[in-house]
Amino acid sequence: MDQPGTLTLHPALVQAPIFAGLAQADLEAITGRFRPRRFTRDAALLLEGDPAEVYYLLAEGQVKVVQTSAEGVEVILHLLGPGDLLGALPNLNEGTYPASAIALTEVVAYAVSPRDFDTILERHPSVAVYLLRFAASRLRASHARLRELATERVERRIARTLSRLAGQIGQRTERGLILNAPLSRQDLAELTGTTLYSVSRTLKDWERRGILIAGRGQVTILNTHALVAIGEDLPT
Repeated sequence: MDQPGTLTLHPALVQAPIFAGLAQADLEAITGRFRPRRFTRDAALLLEGDPAEVYYLLAEGQVKVVQTSAEGVEVILHLLGPGDLLGALPNLNEGTYPASAIALTEVVAYAVSPRDFDTILERHPSVAVYLLRFAASRLRASHARLRELATERVERRIARTLSRLAGQIGQRTERGLILNAPLSRQDLAELTGTTLYSVSRTLKDWERRGILIAGRGQVTILNTHALVAIGEDLPT
């Protein structure tokens, strides 16, 4: 469920990489085109196949981007957080969303219409340049993930996925590195292209070895070096 409100310059708007280097006046003009919306956990920000009528800049919370395969299996493509752009990149000159975006937590997102976003790109070339670089990085990440799914065994895929998540959403505590998002075992299965059984079995083995703790909806990494070694197929 979303609730429009009054625009304020949320820190996520000011600090968003896509707006880096803009003068204050330009930033205020751009953010004036965005409107805040709130979503509860598990709410859909976007739905695969729906007309692309709005884009979002995430301000608070975590979102998973999910696509359904031809066999009806859901695959998590990305996890996004504050400062990330949602919906715009794959939809320039397109008509529908290629994937769904589901809130993992309560989310605050700033909405902008495709027409207004096009105007921003025309008037601010630095934003368009960032978008091209962002597209290139997403393409490289997608190619790397396809290679992993096609060539690497399940244990390595899970280890690499957790290592990437640690870099993106890891929060250092005295206990260990906590993944700051409520990820279930099913979510990890969808992220790594494997089964719930394989993820559960692997996490249980790693818990026994003292590499991590997999609680309900939360993973705490105790030994990042061991996890990286598994992902890179190094001696542990």
